Amino acid sequence: MALMSSNELKSKIAGIAKSAVELESDIQIAAVNAIGYSIEHGDITFGQKLFDALPKGIRRQSLITYLEKHGQFAYSAQDKKFLFYKVEGIEFDETKLLATPWSSAKKENLVSEYDVEEMFNALMKRLDSAFKKHSESGIKIKNAELYDFLGEARDRFNAVKFVDNTEVNA
Repeated sequence: MALMSSNELKSKIAGIAKSAVELESDIQIAAVNAIGYSIEHGDITFGQKLFDALPKGIRRQSLITYLEKHGQFAYSAQDKKFLFYKVEGIEFDETKLLATPWSSAKKENLVSEYDVEEMFNALMKRLDSAFKKHSESGIKIKNAELYDFLGEARDRFNAVKFVDNTEVNA
């Protein structure tokens, strides 16, 4: 293949940009309609077909999230396909969905519990790493005495938590 002229290359890139915009719009319209079919007819096959038709490099996770959030879809990662998921009281609002871009849908991280000890241990691990780098390269550490205080607090907590190898307040 010979190197394109700069005008040919500019034209090619402009064509790619135009087709990318058209593809994104076509996916939006198809996704909204797939959601409509899932809500009004309990039919998720159009969502599955759309997902299967996506070219490589397209934001598949965004489409999964969009369909799950707005329609009656649940994606099974194990089976690599959508399952019907009945959502009570959901209504199809085409105008709202068309104004909500599928490509910006992000999966929510649902948290049902925070473990302070786990979070604290992660912090201490990061601090240990910082102190190791400090000792190896001489990077300055501000408020180093706070690190010692936190370590003492951890030791006191563990002493209270474990009495005779028996966990207390579990």
